[in-house]
Amino acid sequence: MGSSKSATIEEARALMVDEFVIYAMMALVSYEYLLTIRQEISMIWRRKHTAVTWLFVSNRYLMLASFIIAVATASPQT
Repeated sequence: MGSSKSATIEEARALMVDEFVIYAMMALVSYEYLLTIRQEISMIWRRKHTAVTWLFVSNRYLMLASFIIAVATASPQT
């Protein structure tokens, strides 16, 4: 019986670590976005829209969307 309890505790710890990693990654990505938003506006949004612009936007904002989805699915549903 002790082995089952130990396994349950280890599984709970692993889930908590996964959630903490997701939240830490989201915080770092958000911080980086806040630091670079002025550069993004001047270098991307105020220029002519080209294929490079759309590549940048899709790379940057699809990553953000994937983090938001990861956080939403990792959060406990009440």
